[in-house]
Amino acid sequence: MDKLNDEDRKTFAVLADYLIPEYGNKPKATAVGVHQELLDKVLAVRPDLSTDFIRGVRFAAGNDVSDALNTLNKDDRIAFDAITLVATGGYLMSETVREAMGYPGQEPAPYDPHETPEYMTNGMLERVTLRGPIYRPTPRDDD
Repeated sequence: MDKLNDEDRKTFAVLADYLIPEYGNKPKATAVGVHQELLDKVLAVRPDLSTDFIRGVRFAAGNDVSDALNTLNKDDRIAFDAITLVATGGYLMSETVREAMGYPGQEPAPYDPHETPEYMTNGMLERVTLRGPIYRPTPRDDD
């Protein structure tokens, strides 16, 4: 597997800023380091994206950003999806971005295992119950 180099990071910085420009109080992608430490964090969490991400970034190197992204979207959707997922994932990992969006991150939700959930009593599941079971049997190995 290829490793990221400085040129890849520079190319990704341009792509990321094109995908996530500064808007209002929200910073552009490179302002929060999406092409640096956040890139490393995303690829550490999702190493399966690395090969497709690098292929897409290297395709875009030296080309017009819009043309490169449009071509990837049309001809190599897997690489395009890897680039956009890495850019948005890294962006949303930034504390600065989460604060600007008013999103505190995941928080624990209170749960009482002895309390009947509202969706069980408010009629929300009635049509499902009336419909009856609908399923596809799972294939068995001995079939």
